[in-house]
Amino acid sequence: MSVIILFRTLTQAQRAVYMLRAAGIPSTVVKAPSETTDRGCTYAAGFARRSYYRALRLLDDNNVTHGRVFFRGEDDVYRETAP
Repeated sequence: MSVIILFRTLTQAQRAVYMLRAAGIPSTVVKAPSETTDRGCTYAAGFARRSYYRALRLLDDNNVTHGRVFFRGEDDVYRETAP
């Protein structure tokens, strides 16, 4: 995984992952790394970077509210990107 999309709750992240998988995008629920959030316990949907545009379009088309989006670089550092 090299992309994570943050969600406010575990349930929201699980629903997003279910939707992504149903569309053929391999994904998983992950606990958001501490450097990506200031809220403490936050969850994310993680998936491959090659699926980024398709995944974001799918979530947006289905009115799935999400938080910030991060790419993980080759140096394993998460960098926020504009959705």
